[in-house]
Amino acid sequence: MIIVIILIVLFLFGSYYFWTTHQTKQRLAEHGALSVSYLFQERPGQYSGDRSVKSGVIVIHTSSNDQKLKHATLKSVNLKHPDVNIQLDQSLSLPFQYNSLTQPEVSIRYKVLDKDISNLDLTGILTVISGKLHFEGGKTKPFRVAIPISGLYQDQMEK
Repeated sequence: MIIVIILIVLFLFGSYYFWTTHQTKQRLAEHGALSVSYLFQERPGQYSGDRSVKSGVIVIHTSSNDQKLKHATLKSVNLKHPDVNIQLDQSLSLPFQYNSLTQPEVSIRYKVLDKDISNLDLTGILTVISGKLHFEGGKTKPFRVAIPISGLYQDQMEK
């Protein structure tokens, strides 16, 4: 009997966890969208000052379909690639503009751990972004989303 009760309690906790995780994934889709592109440094030390470091930036583009959504605070950004390291030292504010022709964007630096970046392509690699959406009146909602990188930043700007 105790085992049945324990299993029911575990099932209820698991269901609640699954439901809240699903809700946080859907929150961004209800109010806006993100896309991610990347670029490498053009010469060693361009971003860091250290000529031995190989790095670049991912660029997060935003669009909003809710005029009450003002910005998002990013708490974590993780790139699902073993040779790339993103260290977000502080929260980052990401602006949203309702029905804007231009997409606001924010860049985040990354370091390449593998020294040979000539054959590194990040297109399609998942970027997991989590934080809080901020609305008019001080209302906030947490969100978490996994977005594949759409390609090189230069290629995205030409389209």
